[in-house]
Amino acid sequence: MKILVTGGSGLVGRFVVEELSKRHQTDILDKKPPPLQPAEFHKADILDLQALTGAIRGYDAVVHLAGIPHPLNDPPETVFRVNVMGTFNVLEASAAAGVRKFVFMSSESTLGFAFSTTRMWPLYVPIDERHVLRPQDSYGLSKVTCEILCAGASRRTGLQTMCLRAPWIWCPADAEIGKYAQLVKDYPKWHKNLWAWIHVSDVAQAIHRALEVDPEIHHEVLFISAEHNWTGRESRELMQEFYPETREISDSFQGPQSLISFAKAGRVLGFFPTRSVADILT
Repeated sequence: MKILVTGGSGLVGRFVVEELSKRHQTDILDKKPPPLQPAEFHKADILDLQALTGAIRGYDAVVHLAGIPHPLNDPPETVFRVNVMGTFNVLEASAAAGVRKFVFMSSESTLGFAFSTTRMWPLYVPIDERHVLRPQDSYGLSKVTCEILCAGASRRTGLQTMCLRAPWIWCPADAEIGKYAQLVKDYPKWHKNLWAWIHVSDVAQAIHRALEVDPEIHHEVLFISAEHNWTGRESRELMQEFYPETREISDSFQGPQSLISFAKAGRVLGFFPTRSVADILT
């Protein structure tokens, strides 16, 4: 399979490209060159449909990572425009080029908790794909919109689209590890993130599996996450302390289990996370 990764020069993209390159020709499309040269590098902006159309021609699959990763450093209109129009353009170019598989990196921010300005709590835990989406911010709204774009592209063109909703992606990079250690210490400040995270290697594994899924599946939206929350505390205790409004808690919800369920990804992709917080911090 010949795969193109948009945003492949970024921190997460580098790990994804390395994983996919083990079994497939994997090239990069980005505005900046990658640290290590892949088989082929396409310098292009996802807002430039004409450039994308030329670059994507000849690929079997596209992994779409490019975009603004959160709403904190850019004006909201910029976040929404870049993420939504960029995804629209990559989908259009993929369809025109005859691409068969498209994996979109969505986010747990579709739920609306992470950047909410009003009090919110899970309606039930563990949270799965049936949970209502209530984003208030430009980033979460952009990701919901992009999932709709993916579904529409599948209906219109037959392009297989897989949307993977990842929480905070942790990378074993020296510049990042200190930040994660501080997150663990300051976990009460991060309740809106639901203490959900995933190791970048598990993200790469999920993407790899999504690219090899049954071609009869046209469109899916799947949560992926680590098995446990990042605090090390019992998740029921966290719920009682920070989300007492949540009344529906599954009997199977035990120990430090993640508040976000990856069960559907397990059924559809055979995905199961293999990395823990210790794999990052030690």
